[in-house]
Order: sequence, then C-alpha cells, then structure tokens
Amino acid sequence: MASTSISPEDKAKDILGTLSTSQDIMPTLITDLAASLVTARANASTDEAKKSIKALQAQYLDQCNTFLSKQLSSDENDSQTLQVQSATLKSLLRMVMDDTPFTDSFFASPVYPSILRLNTSTTSTLKSESSSSLNTKNDPSKKLSSSASAASATTKTTQEVASDLKPMVIILLSKAFEMASNKDHVRDMSSEIVLADIGSDKLKTRAAGFQALGLIVQADMSSIGAGLLSKEGLLAELMDCIELEPEEIQISLTETLSMACSDTKTRTAIGLHCGEFLKSIVHKGATKNQHLKGAAAVALTKISLAESRKDPSVGMAGLEGDAKAGSNNIGSAEEEANLAKLFSGLLKDDKNDNNSAIQVNAVEGLAYSSIQPAVKHLIISDKALLLSLFQLAEDTKSNPLKYGLIIIFNNLTAFRKRLSPEQEQMLKLKKMAGTLPKSESGRLSNQEDDPLDDEPVVNRRNITLTKLGIMPALHAISHQASENVAQSLAMVLRNLITPTETRGLLVQQGVVRLLIPMALKQASPQEKGASESTKTASTQALAKLCITLDPRLTFKNQRVPELVKPFIWLLDSTDQLCQFESLMALTNLGSMGDVQILSLIVQESGIEKMENLQFSEHTLVRRAATESLCNMIFFEPVFEQYSDPKTGKHKIHLMLALCDADDFMTRRAASGALAVLSTSPQVCQMIMDQERGLEILTSLASLGVIPKTMSKAEAEKVEAKAIEDVMSGQDAVAVVDHDVAVGRMDELRHRGAECFKNLVTIGGKVMSEKIAAQGGIQMLANLVQSSKSEAVQYCAVEALKGMSEQGIQLQ
Repeated sequence: MASTSISPEDKAKDILGTLSTSQDIMPTLITDLAASLVTARANASTDEAKKSIKALQAQYLDQCNTFLSKQLSSDENDSQTLQVQSATLKSLLRMVMDDTPFTDSFFASPVYPSILRLNTSTTSTLKSESSSSLNTKNDPSKKLSSSASAASATTKTTQEVASDLKPMVIILLSKAFEMASNKDHVRDMSSEIVLADIGSDKLKTRAAGFQALGLIVQADMSSIGAGLLSKEGLLAELMDCIELEPEEIQISLTETLSMACSDTKTRTAIGLHCGEFLKSIVHKGATKNQHLKGAAAVALTKISLAESRKDPSVGMAGLEGDAKAGSNNIGSAEEEANLAKLFSGLLKDDKNDNNSAIQVNAVEGLAYSSIQPAVKHLIISDKALLLSLFQLAEDTKSNPLKYGLIIIFNNLTAFRKRLSPEQEQMLKLKKMAGTLPKSESGRLSNQEDDPLDDEPVVNRRNITLTKLGIMPALHAISHQASENVAQSLAMVLRNLITPTETRGLLVQQGVVRLLIPMALKQASPQEKGASESTKTASTQALAKLCITLDPRLTFKNQRVPELVKPFIWLLDSTDQLCQFESLMALTNLGSMGDVQILSLIVQESGIEKMENLQFSEHTLVRRAATESLCNMIFFEPVFEQYSDPKTGKHKIHLMLALCDADDFMTRRAASGALAVLSTSPQVCQMIMDQERGLEILTSLASLGVIPKTMSKAEAEKVEAKAIEDVMSGQDAVAVVDHDVAVGRMDELRHRGAECFKNLVTIGGKVMSEKIAAQGGIQMLANLVQSSKSEAVQYCAVEALKGMSEQGIQLQ
C-alpha cells in the first residue's frame, strides 16, 4: 500500500497543536516546526496559501513567546527549559533569514521584548566572542560555534546553558535588525522597551533593561544601537542614577559603553557625559570590584585613543567647551600609561587567574592601549607581564581572549608601515607647513616619528619576545583559530622572523609547522579578504626563512616543493617587498638544482611572472627577478624557451637591455644569463640581430680596460668612470674599496668575454667578421694585455684564436 506524505503546512499545524497541549516539550519539535514553516512559505503560490502560512507564523510566534517568557527558578527542570529556549532562538533565526515580512511580524509581536528580557547572564558575567569590540563584530563562524556548543552539551549546569543563550540572542537580533523593513521604527520600539525597564522601580526589571541595552548595542551598533544611545538626554539620565545601582548593573552598563565606543559620534558623547563616572571607578576608588574597574578602564582607553592617529579632537582630550574643561587630561600619554599599568596589574594578579571576565577586560584594554609606542615599551620591559600573557594564551580556550592576546602581540611586533614615495612627500609637506594636528598633550596625531617604533627598537622587541619563549603561546593560539586570529597570527610570525637573529631559534621552536598550513590554505569566498592577508603574511615569513637559511634543513626536503606554489603566488602581490623576498626565495630554491622544484616553477608560470617583474620600477625587484631567471636558465626547458627564436627573441632583447642597467648586480645577472645562453647558435644569432647587441657586449668586456697607448690622465678618467659604474646606486660608499671595484669589473668583463668567445666559436666566421669590423679584435687584445683575471684572459684568447682559425687577420 502506497504511503501518503504529509504537506509541510499540515505538519506545521500538527506540531503547533502538540506544542499547545503538551507539558513536556522536546526541542526537536520546535526545530521541525520552523523547517516546516520555511518550506511551506517557499511552496505557497497563491494569496490564500500565503495568508494561511502567515496565520501559522503568528501562532508560532505566540508559542515562542510562551517559551521565552518562562522565568527560571531553582527547579531542576530549568535545564530543560533553557534547552527549549535555545531551540526556540535557533528556530527564530532560521525564520528571519531572508524573510522581511516575517521579521516585521517578529518585531511587532511580544517575542521581541521577551528576547531582550531573556536571562542570559551568570554570576560571573562572561563576554561572548560576539561582544568583543576588537574587530570581531558579526563574525558568524565564532558566534555559531558558541551556539552549537549549547545544543550539544547535555551535562551543563543551568548557569552555563544560560550563558550560551547570549551569543544566540545576539546573532538573532543582528540578523533581524538587518532584515527589518523600517529600522527607524525598530529603533524607536527598542528605545521604548529599554527606557521603560530602566525606569522601573523594580531592581530585576531595571537589570533586564540594562541587559537589553547591551544586547542591542552588541547586535547592531551602527544604526539601532547608535540611534538609541544618541537619544537626547539618555546618557545624562543614566549617569544621574547609575552610581546608586548595584555593581552588577554598573558592570553591564560600563561594558555596553565600552562596546559603544566603536561608533565615533557615540564615543564622543560617552566621553562628554560618562567620563566622570568612568574616571571615578578607575582613579578615585569608587569601587574595589576588579571586573567593574577593568571594564571602565577599557572604555577610558578607547576614548583616550580615539582616532589619535587621524584626529585627536575626537575623544576626551580634544572635546570643546565644557567637555574640554572636564576631561582632566585623559588623553595624555601619562594617563594612557596609567591605564595600561592597571590592565597589567589585573593580569599579573593571581587572584584573577580564574576570572575570565576580568581577564577579557584587561586583555582588551591592553590590545587597544598597546597601539601607543610608550605602552609597547612598558609591556616589553615587564617580564612578569609578558610571561603572564604567554601563560594565559597557553591556558585559555576563549576565542575573545585569544583574539585580544594576538592583537597585543601584533602591536608589539609590528614594524612601522612603509609609506609610498607619494605618501612620504605629502607627510614631508605637512610637517613643513605645520599642518599635522596635535592633541592637548602636544603629541602629533601622526606618530610615524616616535623613536620607540624605529626599526632597530622593533627588532629588539621581537628578539626579546622570541628569547623569552613566545612560540608555545602562539602554538596554543593557533589551535582552532578563527580567520581573524589566524590573520593576526601570521603577521606576528612574519614580524618575529624579520630580524635575522631570531630565525634559527624560531625554526627550532616549530614556526614552520605553523606557517606552512596557513600559506597553503585555499581561501573560501566568505573569508577571501582575511584569508589572502593570512596567506600573504605567512608566505612572506617563509620566504624570509628561505632567503637566509638552507631550505633543505629548514623545511626538510620532502616539504620544500610545497613552497613553490605560494612563493609564485606572492609574485602577484602589489607589495614590492613581497615580490622581492619571494623572488629571492625562489632563487635559493632554484639553486638547489632539484628537478622537481625547477619543474614546478615552470608549471606554475613562474618564468612568465619573473619576466614581468624585470619591468618593475624598483631596482631591487628588477635585480631579484633577473637573478632568479639567471638561475633557471640552467634548467633545460627554460634554456629551450630562450633559445627558440619564436619565443626567445624578446627575452634576449630584454636581457641585453639589462646588461646595460645602472645597477651592477642586475647587469651581472643578465650578462651571466647571456653567457650561458650564448652557447646556443640560435641565441648567438638573436644577439647579432639586435641593433645594439654587440655594442652592449663590448661595453661589458671593455669596462675599465686601459690600452697601453692611453695617457695617464685618460687612464685615470676611464678607471674612475668604470668604478663609478660598478659602485653606483645604493652600493655607493664614501670611500671606494679599489679591490672590490676591480673585482666587480672583472666579473662583468668575464661574462662579456665569454659571450664573445661563444659568438666566435659557435656563431662561425660570419659573426666573427662582424665582430672584427666593429673593433672587436683590438678590444679583445686590450683585454688580454690589461686584465689580471685568468678567466677573462682565457675567454679573450679563445675568441681571438677562433677568429684566427677562421682565417681572419688579427693584425
């Protein structure tokens, strides 16, 4: 007998009937109900069907309100109630996804106030990752992982399950705010709910109001939260009564204010209206509660550092009028250092080891304040603090703590951002014109000149962190790290590797095990931006290692081929330092002579990308590209590319042009490549076909050559010009080492003479006659007589001998 399938609409009706009569609600029923309603809505094609589904949605919202408004007690059934509430929140999230009409109904129903008043707190108010204002807003991967843990943990205490509701509430509200058709109406409605609860004469209701304010700010600060806090008179009214409230409510509001500082205008208003309250907590002994003190200190730090690099007028140090008078110099460097010391003390205090709320506040505060060079110096000088940070990183499983810690390490290790030539010129003009704004403390908003961020100082910080043992902490942070954490971790590792003194020790401590997976990771569409940044930093770090250390020892032979693809990928970077270091790393890999590695470089289009970078405007990039190609010329498939007139004509033309470059090392690499390539008759012909081919090779072979017939004055002039040629550019020194200069000249002469030897002995009599006609015989004879290099003399003699054997008169 054929089975009959029930429609999604009928299934939803059956479940609603069960939920309305059953005393023992199974969370799976709520999940099935939402799935049925979503399917039924998608299948509804007529107005009547849509109307029927809308009625079912209204019944569903009534049931949700019943579940979410149930108050918790000490009853043993609380755990079951919380699991039902957890399932209800997840089902609502599924319903609001891409359904604006339902979302509007959601806000119009009693469910919305019930969610805002839902008990999501514990006795030790823990921050969920979604509440961290350190650039983690709306990170679904982190928030959903917290939600998933609530669904799977069957042995949790009531408090633990209640705390897991908070991230789910924030995810739901965030999506609902996004889908609402009239955000102004939602903001006004939210304001009414919050203000009504905060104004109640019942403590429990007021606590729920402050909690609701925090949830709204965390879910959507940019529009709903900012609009609510900017309501005229709200902040001033809150400050009038907050000191009379219990510390739990003060903590809730203070953490909300801290998170709200992410919005510029709101941050300014908080500095104006709430500054005295926050200062009284931190500096005037208004409380001994470390949690409250830490939360207030974080808010003060954000206000103090607000846009300090761009516009110091934002924040408490630069407010006009009454705000300026009441700021008490909160933006001063001394005040920022005092706040940093407070955070340090909280982290070093053993009493706080198991209080994650205090730890999160302290770490968040240091993460913000360590942007300042003076605070970086304070942290790096405090060995006990650094060891506390390392230990916390190894012990914690909290994603907010991991993120805050990696931000601190990133700030400590980061080098000053390199400015483009245009940016440097603009900064110079601003300094000359005196238009760089200053804060009241007299600090420039642009802190590029702070000596505590000079490269040698940053190098010393990185060496200190490495020797003190930061790697176990970074290994711990990397475990199940989110993409944002991985991105900062890759930057920290790249920074630590930058001083050559740290590289050997870091390799011993397993830095390669962290870097290779990040460099090889394929970016998903959702994480493309962050993932590419992670890949870039980790690949650049590996390139630095490959430049100064033996790849076979550093990476172990079996892993070396894996590096080829990310190094070639890095060649496409717009950052010239990335291009340069990747080219240098590929040069070292190519010099190993491993056929597998050389083949991979060719297969991954490495040759084409190197050739493109020979056109770079940066001398070092051009040089590195040419040197890398010179290495690859010895690989037969690459040699054949250059030897084939169909593919090699323009390549040979470019190599000849670079033989005439101002940079000595570029000339050396290009002429070395031609010396090898000229063993091919086709390449010899291509050189001869170039308009200035022989002229360029002659300038190499005759560089600094002084015929015996030349006067002393002329000889000195020729030698001086040759020395200038080989010691020019960034290699120029005040006092030239004559032996070094002569050695460089001999290197270029040798390569030029080798090319002439090949042109004569391989190219044949026709080419020899062209060389002779352009003064080649006299040039080679002068080279034999004046050079003290046996290699140069040998090539010149062989070229002359070949001409003679071809019947060309040498006289």
